[in-house]
Amino acid sequence: MKELEKTKRISISTVLFILIIVIGFLTFRKPTNVYGKTQLETLEILKTKDYLVAIPELKNTDNVLIDVRSRFDFDKSHISDAINIPTAEILDAKNIELFKKFRENNIPVIIYGKDPIDANSAWMILYELGFDNAKLLGAQTALVDNELKVQNYEFEKPIANYVDIFKKEAPKKTPIVKKVVKRTPKKVVPIKKKKKKKPEGGC
Repeated sequence: MKELEKTKRISISTVLFILIIVIGFLTFRKPTNVYGKTQLETLEILKTKDYLVAIPELKNTDNVLIDVRSRFDFDKSHISDAINIPTAEILDAKNIELFKKFRENNIPVIIYGKDPIDANSAWMILYELGFDNAKLLGAQTALVDNELKVQNYEFEKPIANYVDIFKKEAPKKTPIVKKVVKRTPKKVVPIKKKKKKKPEGGC
């Protein structure tokens, strides 16, 4: 009887285990957004500044302008024909689909905010997701007399070259060299055995 109970318990536990695995496979979903660029690749383009767009480029009607400021700031004033997608909503499914359409049609996307620092995180997310057509407007915006003024932005030079620092910090494969330890021969010191004295006999 005890053996039957044990086998029943084992069979129930195996069935439950299989069910958990099946449910896991059925409910498993691939990540919605997969990064196509590494941090090092992003740092390389930051070094070249090819991702920046100057103010005169705004006159090009082929470009699509994305305003990443809040809806409140956007409603006050914005660059004409700009689309408002706040940074917090940049990864929404409908917005990702929109960016995919722009990429498929080779339409350049210019991201702007209050200044390049404000818009940088949105641009970086898009670039790392593989949207190479996304660029960053190298200008700052300010509301003056209820009108949005777009002015040049002076970038500060970094104190250190972070690309080189990241390259140095990257783990390098070092060949494993096995050390051969030479065993020193043990010195054998001969021990002289003391001869036992024969007991002296009496008279």
